[in-house]
Amino acid sequence: MGSRLKKGDLSQSTKNRVEYSYWGLYLFNLMAKVNTNAKGHAWRTKKKLSKLDLCRYMAEHNKSFRSIWLATHPEKTFPKNMDARTAIGEAFYRSNVADTRRSGRIGEINKRFKKLYPNQKQKAYYFLKGKKVKIKL
Repeated sequence: MGSRLKKGDLSQSTKNRVEYSYWGLYLFNLMAKVNTNAKGHAWRTKKKLSKLDLCRYMAEHNKSFRSIWLATHPEKTFPKNMDARTAIGEAFYRSNVADTRRSGRIGEINKRFKKLYPNQKQKAYYFLKGKKVKIKL
């Protein structure tokens, strides 16, 4: 039997789903701003990746996305197989990025971040030709 919740309370699974959505979209927004340097072949061509390719890359290689996924899926293990990781990235794309109701939350997430940390500027790092490059967001 499930536990009874009081009116207005959320179950843990709902909290995990919302947290995964918000943190994943926040990370996606950061990756989209430094889009040209996300993948090995994109370094040479300077071609921007599509949103779907960014989500696949996040699921396959990004450690922050992996930690978010593990924290919000407590009874599961993150797959070692790249095909299974790609499937996670594609599912994230379909359920969060491609869904306009949810992808509109990116602006709301940035507003909340600025409210929580008013004096902290957002920074992102990426590697360009072996050198660490910092940008302000």
